[in-house]
Amino acid sequence: SSSPTSSVTGLSMGTNSFQWTITNGTCPPSIDTVNIILLPPTTIACAGPDQSLCNVTVSTFAGNTPIVGSGVWTLIAGTGTITTPTSETSSVSNLSVGTNTFVWTITNGSCPPTTDTVNIIVYPLPTTALAGPDQSLCADSTILNANIPTIGTGLWTLVSGTGTIANPNSPTTNVTGLSLGANTFQWAITNGTCPPSLDTVLVFVNAPATPAFAGSDQTVCEDS
Repeated sequence: SSSPTSSVTGLSMGTNSFQWTITNGTCPPSIDTVNIILLPPTTIACAGPDQSLCNVTVSTFAGNTPIVGSGVWTLIAGTGTITTPTSETSSVSNLSVGTNTFVWTITNGSCPPTTDTVNIIVYPLPTTALAGPDQSLCADSTILNANIPTIGTGLWTLVSGTGTIANPNSPTTNVTGLSLGANTFQWAITNGTCPPSLDTVLVFVNAPATPAFAGSDQTVCEDS
């Protein structure tokens, strides 16, 4: 207690006041105080689950409420206008297509801040699917002719009939093993969480014509 630079232990939460007194004989003592404020640990930040959106530019955060400290949202990647940066459930607008990253930071005095990030991914609508014109064949194989996706990825599936699709992700894949009659295929273009764009094509396989037989040759002495 007589050392000007003594350590001190057992501090309590909140304000702890200490007095440093210097005395010299019968002179009045010289006195000064110091406050040591012990802050509670800062609430651990949780920015909420990542979000995947389709063709929208607005959303709402789902951060946790600080029990100790105060929080603030900041944008670190992408775009976004935060309506109320200090609200854990603030709305956010002007999101851009792609990944928009935000950090939720909780601070409490001189304690180290706690942080957590959330990604809000915005997907554009997929390209409108076009499965190509219906086909009428006299063969058990053909080439499907769908459009090439500029946004999203495409996938062929068999809806009815039969058929083995050589490359389901190719818009112009070969298909073999077609059955007589109607064979229906679906071309689906998907992109993230957006609803898929769907279109179907009918491939109709006709049965081979009965071989023609005109009868035996004839030699006659009449005009009919």
